[in-house]
Amino acid sequence: MEIFVSIDGVLRNTIQKFDYHYKDFYFDSDVENTENISDFNYDIIEPIYNDNLLDHYKFQSKEEFENFLFIEFPIEIFGHATTSYQNVFSDLNKIIYENKEHNFTILGLDHLAKSKPATLFFLSKNGFLGDNIRFIKTEDIDSMWSKCDMWITDSEKIINKCPENKDVIKFNTKYNEHFTNKKEINKLIEINELCSKFLENNTTSMLTELQKNVE
Repeated sequence: MEIFVSIDGVLRNTIQKFDYHYKDFYFDSDVENTENISDFNYDIIEPIYNDNLLDHYKFQSKEEFENFLFIEFPIEIFGHATTSYQNVFSDLNKIIYENKEHNFTILGLDHLAKSKPATLFFLSKNGFLGDNIRFIKTEDIDSMWSKCDMWITDSEKIINKCPENKDVIKFNTKYNEHFTNKKEINKLIEINELCSKFLENNTTSMLTELQKNVE
């Protein structure tokens, strides 16, 4: 079975670090930033959801947002972010080791510029032992679903694009409480039972289909 695991949300609390540096740069800095001298009102609209940060953190343009995230503070936000919970990488490494018959790939969504090497630093720093790391864009989600059987993610847009013959698991965070999914987990270790059920259901479906063909 091919299993995808999203990096942001599931493994890394990226938004928490983004929030800290947004407040520090635009609100709390003791050093006056000439870039901030304007009539624009930087603001945060709460509650904060992970569907689109631009809906919650105000920037003068999308270009300013991307410069802040991918050029100015990528190592601080992506490299030094905290993990989603304390033992998430221990759980992930254990799952990969104990389920060698399955192929696990972790994916970063919409990473640009310096956020990619910063993410690799984050994974290395936290001892990721898997073999497969991939970066994709939002427009790749449909095609990526054709390459996996199960996707573990905190993202509503990934969940909404799940085909009927695939399985998607919502990883719960404080930033995605605005929607629900049939299958949800709070820690990665909980997927062992879900994987077993998924395989059992798939095997039953295949046997049923084979029996129909024979008849």
